[in-house]
Amino acid sequence: MGSTTVSKDAMLKSFREFNIDMSLGYGLNIKKNFTHVFALEGAYNGTNLTGTPTFPGDRAFKTGVNEFDLNSVWNMNNLFSKNKYDRKIYWYTKIGAGLTHVNNKDFTHASVQGPWRYWTIPVGTGVAFRLTDNLKLDLGTQFSWVNTNQLDGKMQGGSGYPYLIGQVREQYLYTHAGLSFMLGKKPVKPAPVVEPPKPQPKPEPKPEPKPVPPPAPKHVTPDVVGQIFKVYFAFDKWNLDSKSTAELDRLAVEMLKYPEVRLEMKSHTDSRGPASYNMKLSEKRGKSVLDYMAAKGISTSRVNAQAFGETQLVNKCKDGVKCTEAEHALNRRTETLVIE
Repeated sequence: MGSTTVSKDAMLKSFREFNIDMSLGYGLNIKKNFTHVFALEGAYNGTNLTGTPTFPGDRAFKTGVNEFDLNSVWNMNNLFSKNKYDRKIYWYTKIGAGLTHVNNKDFTHASVQGPWRYWTIPVGTGVAFRLTDNLKLDLGTQFSWVNTNQLDGKMQGGSGYPYLIGQVREQYLYTHAGLSFMLGKKPVKPAPVVEPPKPQPKPEPKPEPKPVPPPAPKHVTPDVVGQIFKVYFAFDKWNLDSKSTAELDRLAVEMLKYPEVRLEMKSHTDSRGPASYNMKLSEKRGKSVLDYMAAKGISTSRVNAQAFGETQLVNKCKDGVKCTEAEHALNRRTETLVIE
């Protein structure tokens, strides 16, 4: 137990006029938990404060203290954690307000009389260990600031020796170890309701199985689908040479073999000559191919024919670009794509 000034001239200056003895005490706490973080606690602490003077002329003191507090208690582990639950070990803090009964049984100053009652501010911390569902071990400590200067049986303050201070307030510290018992029973989960077994309905006669239809034949794409057949023309010509008819004969065989396939036909010219003339020339080249395929028994309804003139060259040989005859020949073509 020590003394602390709260005067404006010596704010919170601590001093000691006595060598404080360690004394045993006793206490009783009753706590109500409202959440996993917050609880209210009613507390009683009792002890005798004793000490020997450090200044000559003073005598030892003995002061009985009985403190009654109402504290707010905070579970710090749950306060700073997302998961709120009953932990086996947790750290707590508490702060509150109380009333202390001070009885100077053996005092050192004639002006000190007892007993007195003073307002008190308790602040404490500790650790709780859950031993069983209903039993805890509590280890903690608490400072109690008491609105008096008579705990040591001596009046400090005023202008007298040894301190020129206006007022003194004192506090004492106690450390405790105790057991906490949880009163009441935990709610018991109700036993599951077991319904009597319901009578089983009589099985209905199974219908005769319906005949399973045979699986639909799997569609197979002909190998010819996706192939491109090309024929080439001489300069300013639309008639077919022997190499071109050989290519179209090969295409006609595939068309007759797979009557479900169709054709996408595109005819082109090189860039020499007027564009309008080249468009008509490409139409004539496409018609030459259509007529030959029709003569081989291929219906023209299976063919989508288009003419593009010089608009879709396969190389750089556009108007104004010098190219060889072989390069121009690559653009004079009809391409036929087989599709489904």
